Amino acid sequence: MAKPKKGKGNSKRTEQQAKKQEQSAAQKSKDIKKGGRSRSPLLKFVGFFLLFMLGFYLIYAQEWFQEGPLGFIMNIDAKISSFLLNIFGMGTTAIGDTVSSSKFSVDIESGCDGIEAIAIFTGAVIAYPKPARFKYKGILAGVGFLLLMNIVRIVTLFVTGVHFPKLFDMMHVEVWQVIFIVLAIVSWLVWIQSVIRREQEHAS
Repeated sequence: MAKPKKGKGNSKRTEQQAKKQEQSAAQKSKDIKKGGRSRSPLLKFVGFFLLFMLGFYLIYAQEWFQEGPLGFIMNIDAKISSFLLNIFGMGTTAIGDTVSSSKFSVDIESGCDGIEAIAIFTGAVIAYPKPARFKYKGILAGVGFLLLMNIVRIVTLFVTGVHFPKLFDMMHVEVWQVIFIVLAIVSWLVWIQSVIRREQEHAS
């Protein structure tokens, strides 16, 4: 009786399938590593930003900060706001962190100083994965812009309190609080675009 012969073709196909499986496994491993590398900058950004904000709030809550640097900033805000209001004939005076007239008064308290929005912007810039040389001017410009907008907030709130007192609480809590956070985020996005543009110009 003749014995059946083992097919060489089947053996070759088995070897090819094994190689394909090895290549597929190797490719999946590379993809996983690439995915981890691509996610790591985002994780670093989020982690550093959260640490920065944690540090900020730990300092922000301290009495020495509230009465020292923060108190100084609020007093300056009151003086500048009163000066601008008087240009428009509002007849205001600034005593400490209070802007007042015969018709209305505004106390610039913690949370109305713009510092939290400034911290959000500064932390996002510092945490963003770009060299430090791109960050200094961006931080100075963004902080200056947000400080200026806080003066605008105080002036508009005072005018609202004089002419539309029923709208004051809404403008103070619901409108300007949201606007300020949006301004911080938009300022950060504008800075990112300027960095990308500078890198492209340098590359060309």
